Amino acid sequence: MTLKIDNVGKQYKVRASKASINALNGVSVDLQVGQTLGIVGESGCGKSTLARLIVGLEKPTNGQITWREKPIGNKDSTTLKSHHSNIQLVFQDPYSSLNPRQKIGQCISEVIKTHKLRAGSEIQKRVEQLLLEVGISPDLQHRYPHQLSGGQRQRVSIARALASEPDLLILDEPVSALDVSVQAQILNLLDDLREKFGFSYLFVAHDLSVVSHISARVAVMYLGKIVEIGTREEIFNNPKHPYTKALISAVPLANPKQERIRKQTRIVLTGDVPSPANPPSGCRFRTRCWKAQEACTTTEPALITLGKQQVACHFPE
Repeated sequence: MTLKIDNVGKQYKVRASKASINALNGVSVDLQVGQTLGIVGESGCGKSTLARLIVGLEKPTNGQITWREKPIGNKDSTTLKSHHSNIQLVFQDPYSSLNPRQKIGQCISEVIKTHKLRAGSEIQKRVEQLLLEVGISPDLQHRYPHQLSGGQRQRVSIARALASEPDLLILDEPVSALDVSVQAQILNLLDDLREKFGFSYLFVAHDLSVVSHISARVAVMYLGKIVEIGTREEIFNNPKHPYTKALISAVPLANPKQERIRKQTRIVLTGDVPSPANPPSGCRFRTRCWKAQEACTTTEPALITLGKQQVACHFPE
């Protein structure tokens, strides 16, 4: 096992108040070598918070995250450097994640020098090799980020992440800021890189159609908790949780005839997502769920195994 997330919670204190926001609550999931796990859910459900904890940018309030059986957050400098080398994060907005004052070649070579992976002329050769791997001409290495298109900048961000020779890439909404045609190109690139180098991916997104393209397993989050986990086929063809079912019904279909039929049965959730500072009692989804009953108000559902899936619901499909 490569990555293990065990009962992780993350709270943020609200300034000038005694209240706290529970961004994550009892999250448990694992990721095997060479596997791709998609994390999906609406904005504010805790997806990006989880990504930041795995990379080590923040520490969990409770629970533990381990990488190759070693806790993430270990203060030992050697362990930290190894962790940062093995796990890399690709951000949603490539423009804000790249230094505007650095040429793209420098952005990549800086990572290679930091981790002491190459020396002398080998650094330049490695930069050119990485640019070619992500479909960028080495001739562009002397340009600044603002001189590239959005898709090119995201390719550079991926090249920079690959520069430390990681085993796990955390992809936090990596295509949501791009045009649809460019999204497909980046997703195909990520697929090709995984097949070639055997990376593990943790792919964070709110768009289920994007997740279905790249993820072998999918975890669905709602208000800081995982409500369903399963293979891509199980989640998309036989969702057990009402929230998962609603998310899938909202994905538009390419076939116009099928889309017209889908519209007639589409599940439209009413109300807003509750505040994480004051989540509902019992099941957190009950205030928007058409299947809610008395038990949903009083008792929080545990994540149980149903066949090959895990679901947190008193009345699963």
